[in-house]
Amino acid sequence: MAKTKYSKSELAKFEKNINDKMGDISENIHAVRSTSSSKSSVFLENNTEDHNEGTEAHEVEKSFLLMSRESDYIVNLKKALQRIKDGTYGICQVSQSDPRKCECPNTPLIAKERLLEVPNATKGVFCKQKKKLNLV
Repeated sequence: MAKTKYSKSELAKFEKNINDKMGDISENIHAVRSTSSSKSSVFLENNTEDHNEGTEAHEVEKSFLLMSRESDYIVNLKKALQRIKDGTYGICQVSQSDPRKCECPNTPLIAKERLLEVPNATKGVFCKQKKKLNLV
């Protein structure tokens, strides 16, 4: 009989991994915020030197995009933590909705290696690829 859920000790390892990643991301966001100063010449009204304005505007935009992406990732990691609490973490969503359509080798579980690298994963690799191709 195939394993249908990860054990409490495995889930604890996944939870620690997620919390570690969230800590790293929070540090990254803080670092980006501290380097993106509102005293930058882009924000000053009486800017006499405009030769760096385009470069600074690009850096500011890049910083905001990075923070937005990191914030979205934190939201997804929080959802993963909720799935751990709900008891559905690591179970392929395709398998949950229609087990016959799931082609993951460890059906219904997402591989541990994938969950450690992509802790917010909701599908196994095969189902994720099929979803991208609209085959699921």
